[in-house]
Amino acid sequence: MKTIIIFDVDNTIYSKTFKKVLPMTKKLIKTLYHNPNIELGVATGRGLKKLDVIDDILYMFKYKIVVNGAAVFVDEKMIFDEPIKTQDIKEVLKLTKGMDFNIGMVGINDEAVNFWDDRIGYGMKALRGVFPKVDETFYLHTSVYQLWMFADYESKILEIAQKMNKFRVFPWHQGGADFTYPHINKAFGIKKALMDQNYDRLICIGDGYNDIEMLDYADIAIAMENTRFDKLKEKATYIAPAIDKDELYDFFKSIDII
Repeated sequence: MKTIIIFDVDNTIYSKTFKKVLPMTKKLIKTLYHNPNIELGVATGRGLKKLDVIDDILYMFKYKIVVNGAAVFVDEKMIFDEPIKTQDIKEVLKLTKGMDFNIGMVGINDEAVNFWDDRIGYGMKALRGVFPKVDETFYLHTSVYQLWMFADYESKILEIAQKMNKFRVFPWHQGGADFTYPHINKAFGIKKALMDQNYDRLICIGDGYNDIEMLDYADIAIAMENTRFDKLKEKATYIAPAIDKDELYDFFKSIDII
């Protein structure tokens, strides 16, 4: 039986608390990688370059679904991408101009923000460990696949999101969220990645709001205990121990995947 296992990255295999892949999680990935009946993938809101946080194990993942499904790589080759239209980005910047929102623009290998403040510095360090450049015109010379937004409160983001009809919002912490086209999500990207592949079952594991469609699409869906989204747990076949417990290896053994 050929099994494909797709992992979210942040707080699923990469611990933001410890800023690394923990030892038993790494053991799990290596064990799965060496099983000839298993192929691995990652599905993440990060761009490709920002996967350097798992650089020492990244080669083990055949499938890379990045920027929440807007770009897909198989065996290091891009097989699909759908950047955001320039006019749509202009509309977002116009809508939020003069308001207290940091707008981020995510490319495959780089990202930028329209302006910098302490909120960006804290949020990026705490949540992604990356520091975007300041360039409000980034979208004019680089393909942008995803937008993100920072505000003091999540409620402000959700309120402005109602005026951004072309986009869907994926909250990822109390003052930050990703924005993509409504049809773009991790499940969409996984379908693109696997459309020419033969396999018997798909296992997906994640912790975020942007993992809901992915878990719903999977044959076996695993939600991390550390998720703050009850809807994700409702989609799950299993609940895995919180990432910082570093018990994923034993958990996968307990459900007979290894």
